[in-house]
Amino acid sequence: STRRGLLPISDIRGVDDIERPIGYIPVQGVPYDPRFLLTGGADDQGTWQSGFFDKGSFTETMAGWAKAVVVGRARLGGIPMGVIVTENRMVETIK
Repeated sequence: STRRGLLPISDIRGVDDIERPIGYIPVQGVPYDPRFLLTGGADDQGTWQSGFFDKGSFTETMAGWAKAVVVGRARLGGIPMGVIVTENRMVETIK
């Protein structure tokens, strides 16, 4: 790479359009898995609800270490990004 050069991204065409609506909307006040907001998922009828990032692009890292946050990498419109989102459900600690 070169300073002030182009980013070393060879393909920024994403699976999903960057201007798409987000289908998964959590109910306010009800605990939910933040991974669904990032990745999307099927609803009770089996219909796909899109998440914030491109479908199938999220890879979680440090799942065994960071219990109160979700950390990983994903693509938004084909552009790679780092992801950090807080877990809003209760986490039980067993001693």
